[in-house]
Amino acid sequence: MFKPLNIPSLVAILLALMFLPAACTPLDTPSSKQVSVENVRNLQALGQMGQPKTDFVLPAVVTLCGEIIPLERPAVRERLEYEFLLAVNHTAQVELWRRRAKRYFPLIEAALAKAGLPADLKYLAVAESDLRPSVSSPAGATGIWQFIPSTARQFGLAVNKEQDQRHLPEPLLQIGVRYLSNLHAKFGSWSLAMAAYNSGDARVAKAISSQGVDDYYQLNLPAETQRYVYRIAAIKVVLEGAGYYGFHQTAAPNLYKPKEFYETTLTFQEPITWVALARQYQTDYKTLRLLNPHISMPILKGGPFPIRLPQKPPTDVIGT
Repeated sequence: MFKPLNIPSLVAILLALMFLPAACTPLDTPSSKQVSVENVRNLQALGQMGQPKTDFVLPAVVTLCGEIIPLERPAVRERLEYEFLLAVNHTAQVELWRRRAKRYFPLIEAALAKAGLPADLKYLAVAESDLRPSVSSPAGATGIWQFIPSTARQFGLAVNKEQDQRHLPEPLLQIGVRYLSNLHAKFGSWSLAMAAYNSGDARVAKAISSQGVDDYYQLNLPAETQRYVYRIAAIKVVLEGAGYYGFHQTAAPNLYKPKEFYETTLTFQEPITWVALARQYQTDYKTLRLLNPHISMPILKGGPFPIRLPQKPPTDVIGT
């Protein structure tokens, strides 16, 4: 039979509950041994632990591709703050950017450095595709830098019913670098080059001619293009200041590393399935398909096809 608690017992229980949090450590609270000086600084910047922070502040100076963004203009600052606050408060998306960056930024940075282009252009890839090589837009643009089929073909990539090389980061990076370099040569500034990348060079050139200004931050452009450079700048601010804004490294070092592969060219006289091809090269179906997203054929025949393998085989048993 239930027996009511007396008053002294009830008071004792309530007092114990009041002091219980002070004696317990939440699972996500680091111990004193785990907190470095840098982490302490980050926690102080965030404010009280467990409390949401909404008063993130932009750096006093923001540059993009070596160009200073004119934050002294109120309209410019408000636009950048808008994009910045949207990005920094989308914590799951920022963390996915950071993890994917481990895989793709080394490739992008190497391609940009080889062409003598600013490293900040890697943030354009984040704005375009969230660093997802197989994502497609409603307009049919695909790849890490989102090229439409006609532009990809113009630069020599295969885009047909059998394969779509826009899904491969490396060749798409090469044409992206060439395209951006051409746009910068035409417009003389990276902000205008990025705007032209988004809306087309003819549209930007027409806007400059009709409006009599060649400053991206003063031009009246399509709504998406007017946000575009600000969004890229905001992504740069958030990713470069991730520690200050409360993002800490959590992914294991071996996750999201660049994929290693051996590329060969194969021609198939007889039809062969991906399962059979994987068995032939001593790998598995999933690994082979993940390395070759550019080939849409469920059964391979004809060619030649650029095929990526997880390692160099002793001999090419099928085709050359």
